[in-house]
Amino acid sequence: MARIPYPDPATLAPEARALRESLPQLNIFKMISGSGPSFLPFMALVNAYLNDGLLDTELRELVILRVGHLCGSAYEQHQHRRVSRMIGMSEARIDAAAGALPSPHLNDTENAVLAFTDDQVANVKADAKLFAAAHAALGDAAMQELVIIIGIYLLVCRYLETFEIELEEKDIETSGLDEIRRSMKNNG
Repeated sequence: MARIPYPDPATLAPEARALRESLPQLNIFKMISGSGPSFLPFMALVNAYLNDGLLDTELRELVILRVGHLCGSAYEQHQHRRVSRMIGMSEARIDAAAGALPSPHLNDTENAVLAFTDDQVANVKADAKLFAAAHAALGDAAMQELVIIIGIYLLVCRYLETFEIELEEKDIETSGLDEIRRSMKNNG
């Protein structure tokens, strides 16, 4: 059970209520909708890399899975394993996100990016060699997006774990990423 009650949608500002109602009915969205003025900008930031992101979709999911694994966030791992399956990733590649590196199930870029992710999560400022390898594969703008995504999911994992947000009683079977994209385009 979550540490604080999920907000009553009737108590939310009209824009926040509309956005919450348009999103998949995941507990994280239910809870974060009550974060006041942070909710809409946070969701707009998430939408930016989902809709217009520079990272390959599978690479982005591998990074999110890796951060969830490193943070020990069961909710994050569960939801993004589901998203990874929805976009067609194999179980071997999904499992590799939580395994030893380099992984034979990942390409050179993916292995370099996950090694960078590990070091950044552990040490804040990643090692110069790991930075150089990831940067060589991604370039300037995508490297910046990578660091932002790692930071966002560190925040998300801390949020999930601090508020003890529980898994939904049943999985939401909708294509959650598509719903987030649509709702954000319609609401902001």
